Amino acid sequence: MPATEYFAHLSDSVKAWRMDNSSTVPADFLGTAFARLGQLAPDPADIWFGLVFRFSGPCPSAEEVRERVAARLSRLPRLTERLVARASVQWERDPDFDIAHHVRTLPPHPGVLSAGEILGTQDPARPPWGLWLTPDDDGWRLYYLVHHARQDAAAALRTVRTLLGDDDLPATAGKHRPRGWPALLPIALDLWRGKRAAPVRLRQYGPGREVATAETDLALLTDIANRTGATVNQVHLSAMSAALDRWQPRPETSRRPVNIPVDARDPGDPAEVNRLGFMRADLPCGTATPDERLRVVRVAAARRRTARYRRVWSTITRGAGKAAGWAMLRVTDHTRVAMTLSSIRVTAPLSLLGQQVTGVTALPWLPPAHACFAFFATYGDRATLTVLAPEGAPSPVDLTTHWTDALHELHRVHVPRAVETSA
Repeated sequence: MPATEYFAHLSDSVKAWRMDNSSTVPADFLGTAFARLGQLAPDPADIWFGLVFRFSGPCPSAEEVRERVAARLSRLPRLTERLVARASVQWERDPDFDIAHHVRTLPPHPGVLSAGEILGTQDPARPPWGLWLTPDDDGWRLYYLVHHARQDAAAALRTVRTLLGDDDLPATAGKHRPRGWPALLPIALDLWRGKRAAPVRLRQYGPGREVATAETDLALLTDIANRTGATVNQVHLSAMSAALDRWQPRPETSRRPVNIPVDARDPGDPAEVNRLGFMRADLPCGTATPDERLRVVRVAAARRRTARYRRVWSTITRGAGKAAGWAMLRVTDHTRVAMTLSSIRVTAPLSLLGQQVTGVTALPWLPPAHACFAFFATYGDRATLTVLAPEGAPSPVDLTTHWTDALHELHRVHVPRAVETSA
């Protein structure tokens, strides 16, 4: 399906949802949006994403994991629901729910697999999530994959901890204050400016998918952040702006618009559902120096701006479907943004199934017509970037390499200078 046709269909779907389901709960809004996106995606696996957990101990059997999941599944009842997308999108309980379909093993495989390589012929009539275990030379890996209509990354992490964790998660409790159009006022000017931005060049991509991962010391980013006052995510985005310039140049403009998901979760939200918002950020392009890039990114992805978007999305996606639908279409307008950069920070050590987690990698999904989806994750003393790109786009391996190179360039520019100044 041509990109223009696809996004016209998506726009009609979201607008129809806004008209017919104005009283639907917030999860239904995001579930509907992602379900319709999945229907239009060229590959059904494109709408799935996940997390990969690495362990150094022996790989448990699928039966051991199934027993743990069965004992705790009642804590997450929505995981027994399947997605039914007809005239409207619904969740209904799977009368034939079988844990064996959701906990499986994979043969040993070097490196990280994409969602498409794992899912294969996933039964669409089953609840859209699963756990896969695979041994490797240094231990084993646990993949958790889920349809984006069901969860976001924060929900995915909490789900794995609830089902398999060795620690007790605190009970969720909180109050929500749904509001409609007035809640958009803090970001109204941003949304209007986004509409006037220069269009991006839409490209048609092939059906193939390639995934690539790069890992580096988290200290490389925290050193830069500590010296400059930036956040770790701003350092990452600054490096990404340089990497994207080398990967897919845009000589016709000085800015590259990207979509940045923001966590809109409140303490009282169920673990299994989406609580996600979106923020557009204009990354620097062209001949900007590493220092200039970081300055621009610190404004585009400023703490206050991100927190403002988070508050707005937390409010408008809790019963204000019309406002949320309008904002979502404005921020994710395909004629203005064709790339998504997401992130997840796992700040506390994880223990699952009686073993310490030694590494966490995020697996991206791929919005239709996007040149790539990049997912940044931090855990322990490591930072990981995983990129999924369609056939016809430049190799994601090159993008991850450029990202690592750009981080080292930033480090050389900022850290030595700060040391010399303080001497």
